Amino acid sequence: MSSELEYFLSQLINGLALGSMYAMIAVGYSMVYSLLYQVNFAHGDLYVFGTFIVLSFITAGLPMILAIILGAAAAGLIGMIIERTVYRPVRGANRIVPMISALGAAFVLRTIAQVTWGAEMLSFPALISRNAAFNIGGFRVQYQQVMVLGVAAAAMLLLTFVMEKTKLGRATQCIMQDINTASLMGIPVNKIIPMVYAMGGFLGVIGGVLYCSYYNNISISMGMWGTIKAWAAAMLGGVGTFYGSFFGGILFGLAETFAGGYISTGFKEAIGYIVIVIILLIKPTGLFGKKKAKKV
Repeated sequence: MSSELEYFLSQLINGLALGSMYAMIAVGYSMVYSLLYQVNFAHGDLYVFGTFIVLSFITAGLPMILAIILGAAAAGLIGMIIERTVYRPVRGANRIVPMISALGAAFVLRTIAQVTWGAEMLSFPALISRNAAFNIGGFRVQYQQVMVLGVAAAAMLLLTFVMEKTKLGRATQCIMQDINTASLMGIPVNKIIPMVYAMGGFLGVIGGVLYCSYYNNISISMGMWGTIKAWAAAMLGGVGTFYGSFFGGILFGLAETFAGGYISTGFKEAIGYIVIVIILLIKPTGLFGKKKAKKV
């Protein structure tokens, strides 16, 4: 295998792994955004807060899998609390009001995280050692990269099943189409929406754990970073479609990785956003998004 091909495949695997982590965070963000079409500024800080909880459980000696499940569940519960106390009271207000409320929730989570875990970057244990790898035709692939791709794919398949084959999923899709009509049809809107917030927080923490484990660190500054990345990936793929958010995250990760590998690491994030701008100029609804019908 030539060195050029090996380098290309290495960047491809790295991009897919990074994109898978973006996809997990973006899908959780998109689930909430698709319900009310309001920017959820608290999403990034929520997934980081939950990932810190996972780290605390691991430090306390809990098995890693159990720590991840409990931390993700805790983030889901916090997401439900945020929906009930921050979003629901201002659901019918001007769109700027929920945005300000979300910013307030984000700052509260960030402050609590800083007081509890500190502002410095902390080490996060790897789920699988980077030294664990296998060869395919002379090309080295890390088990950690395969695990990230596998978890993201499994989560997407599970979410697809929930959304298409269960009452919760069908009710959620009705609310996404028209929340007022869904309420008139007897769908318990105020029960479904908190559950969607919980799923968004749960998926966000899974993505956060994968990211922090992959790069072996965590810090509270990742909260705003996570919100921006999730929003960008969701816009790229198309808000309102989970497949779009998932593949938007994959493409975003690939764009950043190849830009860093072939252009400059200093420009990789800028290149990623340039790609998004170009795609949105051509297709404003995103790659897989559709225009939201308005009744008159």
